[in-house]
Amino acid sequence: MSLSTLAHAKVSQWSLGVAASYSPAVYKETPSNRAVIPMVGYEGEHFFMRGFSAGYRLFPVGTPQNIVFRAVYDPRTLKPSDSDNTDIQLLDERKASVLGGVSYQVITLVGMFEATVGSDLGFRHNGIYAETAWRLPIRRKGWAITPSIGYAYNSERLNNHLYGVSSEEAARVAADGNGTVTEFDADWDGQYFIGLSGYAHLTPNIRVTGGVRYTNLEGEIEKSPIIESGINTTANIGIAYVF
Repeated sequence: MSLSTLAHAKVSQWSLGVAASYSPAVYKETPSNRAVIPMVGYEGEHFFMRGFSAGYRLFPVGTPQNIVFRAVYDPRTLKPSDSDNTDIQLLDERKASVLGGVSYQVITLVGMFEATVGSDLGFRHNGIYAETAWRLPIRRKGWAITPSIGYAYNSERLNNHLYGVSSEEAARVAADGNGTVTEFDADWDGQYFIGLSGYAHLTPNIRVTGGVRYTNLEGEIEKSPIIESGINTTANIGIAYVF
């Protein structure tokens, strides 16, 4: 079903709209992340662009097995001054980056299976990530939903960039803070995720999109002294005009 739909999908399709997203606080006593962003999309036979991500399929869309090269903006950041926690305020800033990767896709009658490996293109941490995911596009006339489930595995450098506390940071906190944030060296570890995304056409040219994703950090990452919780649910909604 997925293969048939993708094979007959309209190519060279542009869209323009706006999207809003919400994600809870990752770090202690920091505000939740809310953002409204412009959304530019393009779906071609090989190239695609979806908001802050873009990619190129080696074979045409709908091919049962494909190699996809992609780049995506990673917005995960920590601005210490945003936190009400005096110890968090003494940490180094975690800046956003751009992740690049290559994916191997297999389209079957029971969904699409995808394995991805990549690294940091923004040279913020030079970490490595790997991800496996299963998605089942369920398409009907004018609307579609796609449940997904997967597991992402991050290298030590990537996890330390996001969740680690260096010896220099710990010493700074010990000298000037309350001492609740101690040195933490994150190892290779990952996270499970479950998601649901979809779209519906209000008219042939106006499309509403949305999605929700539940993420559960595992292993030693959950013990990081700077995170609020290892369990997070993010959501987004958007509206676009399709040309």
